[in-house]
Amino acid sequence: MGLALSLLPAQILWINLLTHGLPGVALGAEPVESGIMRRPARPPEQSVLGAGLWPRILVMGVVVTVGTLAVGVWAQQAGRPWQSLVFLVLGATQLGVALGSRSRPHSLANPFLLVAVAAALALQVAGIVLPPLRSLLGTEPLAWPDLALGLASGCWGYLAMRGQSRIFRAAPVDRRGGLPPR
Repeated sequence: MGLALSLLPAQILWINLLTHGLPGVALGAEPVESGIMRRPARPPEQSVLGAGLWPRILVMGVVVTVGTLAVGVWAQQAGRPWQSLVFLVLGATQLGVALGSRSRPHSLANPFLLVAVAAALALQVAGIVLPPLRSLLGTEPLAWPDLALGLASGCWGYLAMRGQSRIFRAAPVDRRGGLPPR
């Protein structure tokens, strides 16, 4: 795609810590869905990634990758600090996915997730705004429009996660290892 190294190792580690650390712990506090104990048990021979998880993971991987690389290519051609935008977009999109993965997306049943995502997003922006973190992560400052674009990218992660949840929820249930009923 004409890009050099899209992310530096420190940037990848930073994104992984922020997008999987805080929100991951907060997702563990997510209230269970009603009626969960009335669902039939999954077959013991079913893989951990059974029940239709492979297609869902693939869809989200494509959405995050294509969106992030599209912004990176555009930013490079526009003469903007593309690597910093890729850094911000990847983190914000993954945080949007975390918000979209909730079983009750429009409730305040788990305020810990909202706080965790807000804190992670603030730290992601700090990696671009604060000079000591910029030096550590190898990022460049972004103009306000670029910063807004990077933050708004979290919306497509959220929308893609909610959309694929509806698509896969509507699929027929296969009792031999397909999608669980909701």
